[in-house]
Amino acid sequence: MTEVADADRAIGVEAYASSGPPCAARAKSSEEDFRVEELVSGPGAIKEPREGYYPLYRVEKRAIDTMHMERELSDILKSRVSYGGLKDKRAVAVQYVTPTSLRSERPEAIIREKFTATLLGFVPRPLSKGSVTGNRFEVVLRDCCEEVGGLVEDVFGLAEEMKVPSFYGLQRFGSRRAGTHTLGRALVKGKFEEAVRLMLTEARSGDDEDTRLAKEAMANGRYGEGWKLLPAHQDVEKRVARRLSQKPGDWVGALRAVPIRLRRLYTQAYQSFIFNRTLSLALKRGLDISKSEDGDNWSESRDGGFTLSPVHGVREPRTDSAFPMVQIPGFAYRNYGSRFDSCVEEVMSQEEVSAREFYVREMQEASAEGGFRVAHMAFRDGRFEVDGTTATLRFTLARGQYATVLLREIIKPTDPKASGLA
Repeated sequence: MTEVADADRAIGVEAYASSGPPCAARAKSSEEDFRVEELVSGPGAIKEPREGYYPLYRVEKRAIDTMHMERELSDILKSRVSYGGLKDKRAVAVQYVTPTSLRSERPEAIIREKFTATLLGFVPRPLSKGSVTGNRFEVVLRDCCEEVGGLVEDVFGLAEEMKVPSFYGLQRFGSRRAGTHTLGRALVKGKFEEAVRLMLTEARSGDDEDTRLAKEAMANGRYGEGWKLLPAHQDVEKRVARRLSQKPGDWVGALRAVPIRLRRLYTQAYQSFIFNRTLSLALKRGLDISKSEDGDNWSESRDGGFTLSPVHGVREPRTDSAFPMVQIPGFAYRNYGSRFDSCVEEVMSQEEVSAREFYVREMQEASAEGGFRVAHMAFRDGRFEVDGTTATLRFTLARGQYATVLLREIIKPTDPKASGLA
């Protein structure tokens, strides 16, 4: 059995579905080696502006995360913007964006160093998370082992049989802000001072000299000195430290200097960590994630695609195409007695956290209700070609699923970051 990398274990990913040996390979040698494009559903755009319709933009970005792109685009359009989801920074990513105000600016094209936005037309409502059904990927793996073709074929086969687990990937837990789930746990436990400490003073690999000095100052309570030393790209940390320099001891106020979307992301990262550990435990117990059994919460695909039916109760009769759904912890979590609920219960007990703690009284916007996530990776249109030591993979995954999780099953890296999976 292949040992799981420490970096994977740190985010709760503790098992593989595939049985092949590790294969040396490197993803994301450049942004062009990792391409992703959203698949968007809903009414098509009309060409001409119409009262009550919102401009729809196609945004192609590279080397910039979605939140920073969002901020620049909002300034240009003079409106908040709405989109389906976050996209990898180290990639060429195409996603769709609408302003949320009908009085926004409406330029035909916007060209910036790290993204371009092109006006496609007009739609009757702003985009939302539910507008995206999936993502189409094209990934180039370089310096591959000789066996890469057979290993890709095996993993694509497993994915078609719905047996690759839908773990949350490393990107969910931050790159520069790695460890966001530990910060999220501090929020859920109401330990706001600890959350600030994790954000501002925790040493991380890759910290430069200015960052190290800033963290040293802030660890000693010199926030006014610290925020000035932090590099410009650590804009969120700067805001938090500056707030503390103005109002020492106001931990909740300082955390509220973090953009609300990111604040919620911390709690969501902790939910994701528990989900990953739950799914890992299910795999270790030998539970079949491809087929629903009596006593499961279940769902099924709609329209032959990635759209899911509502989640059915554990006592509702199953259809032949039913597959199991796994609970994501939150304040609405309830033990329905399914085989996966017993895994959630065990993990939450080990974490010493209860469902009601996900309602964060002092910071209600960081509370999380919980819900369900499909256990397997929803995969289609897989094909690949190998040329010497280079493999090019094309495939489509459902919304919210991670290409790097699929690649992990092929490469089985000891250092996911060095292999381009972080």
